[in-house]
Amino acid sequence: MTAQLPVTPQQLDAIREVVNIGAGHAATNLSQLTGLTVMISVPRIQWVTRAALIASLPGDGELVLISVPIVGVSEEGGEQAALILAKATALRMVALMMRRDASRHTEIGALELSALNEMGNIVCAAYVGVLGTFLNKGVMIGTPVLTAGDRELVGRDAVDGLLIETDFTFLDTTFEGVFVLSHADVSFASLLRALGFKDVAESAS
Repeated sequence: MTAQLPVTPQQLDAIREVVNIGAGHAATNLSQLTGLTVMISVPRIQWVTRAALIASLPGDGELVLISVPIVGVSEEGGEQAALILAKATALRMVALMMRRDASRHTEIGALELSALNEMGNIVCAAYVGVLGTFLNKGVMIGTPVLTAGDRELVGRDAVDGLLIETDFTFLDTTFEGVFVLSHADVSFASLLRALGFKDVAESAS
């Protein structure tokens, strides 16, 4: 991956449209799963390196990272999607999703792990599915893997890519998270071309 891959404001605006479609699909799927009205908004999107990513992570304590490999975007492979939440936020979201008192969810046990993996799977699949539509490819995701703990250590498991600030609203309560979409250079250039940017240099891919 080229950490310094240039992304123009016009390109980010176009990618935001793709992301907003994915956010809509994810919100619909989470609403169906939980029986709650879920809304997802995307306040900001930017290209970041791993070092800058750590400074942009939500909250100020421990983190939860749910990552999935992306299959089918490029022959080279290496693409990954990840949903990152503050641990406290993740546990509160689990309580709301399951309609249980938040005091019953203070650590990530088997129940919380299952719920968070399912949520991460839904969010990542929605974004990646829209990506596949624009690329006209059968893109799939692999099995989600959850990592929780110290923000510096968890942040190191994230990778360079598009950092998509993502706000989840459950029952009038908004939770901040980030979604990180990592591309191999070739697939990122392919996405830009699919969005109409015909002058993307081959050197960027």
